[in-house]
Amino acid sequence: MKVRSRHNSREERQKRIVRVFFIALGFILIGLLIPYVITAVTRAVMYPIEATQLWFHESQARLPMYLRGQTELINRITDLESKLAAAESTDVTQQRLYTENQSLRQLLSMDQHDRIGAAVIARPNQLPYDLLEIDRGANDGIKVGAPVYIGADNVVGVVSQIAPHYSFVELFTTPGFTATTYISGANVIATLEGYGGGSARVRVPQGIPLKEGDLVHVPSIDPGVFGRITYIENHPSQPDQYGYITLEKPIASISYVAVGRESLVPAKPDVIEERIARIIKESLNVDTGKLHLASSTTVIASTTATTTIQ
Repeated sequence: MKVRSRHNSREERQKRIVRVFFIALGFILIGLLIPYVITAVTRAVMYPIEATQLWFHESQARLPMYLRGQTELINRITDLESKLAAAESTDVTQQRLYTENQSLRQLLSMDQHDRIGAAVIARPNQLPYDLLEIDRGANDGIKVGAPVYIGADNVVGVVSQIAPHYSFVELFTTPGFTATTYISGANVIATLEGYGGGSARVRVPQGIPLKEGDLVHVPSIDPGVFGRITYIENHPSQPDQYGYITLEKPIASISYVAVGRESLVPAKPDVIEERIARIIKESLNVDTGKLHLASSTTVIASTTATTTIQ
């Protein structure tokens, strides 16, 4: 019994070894065959695709030739659209440079010896209130109190501080800033008050025909157009009415200014009267012989009770 038992166990071990051998051999064969199987399957799948591509790109039949033409046409259109977009971008750049050049020409439209061109290098939010920093200073001839323009005759402020290579400009819209102005249309002198945020206002008594669109001049500066009244605040129960003026350009978009070479000096009343008379003449477009300076002097005298000529 013991001999038979040992014999059976030996046969089972041999059978197990043979079974493991064949299983391992099977895995090896499968591993060797898998790449060939994958290659065959891939070729079977890709053959129709490759055949279709070959037919599309090389066939001389009408349909593939038509499809190739359509594809080439679409690619050509796409290429032309890209070139057109690039050309438009170049045109926009050229237009921007042209506009900038025209703006600089307008800033310096007067004799180049009368003004100094400057670039704005800082503005609000970088600076407090309605303040600008420009890249010209004492070494360039900038003086404290010189008028600052953003157009041929559009004055917006004065130089308040200078350094050798830069300066600060205080705009008329700075809170607390005051100046004597003349309002054409209403034919009256009024005090300009800085309101902040690129806005200022003029205060005049009730009953004066203040209108939107009236020009506001600073007669102590020549030329000295500040801007137009864009909004009127008028409450019948209040003794005064207000006309609000905003800068022609938003502060954030002011890139260049022109600075007068000479500081402002207090103007005499007769000089201011003469300038106001000229403003009236130009705004009404009448002949000099038809304009009587006495009439403007009467207007000035009638309003000095509420305003002061600086």
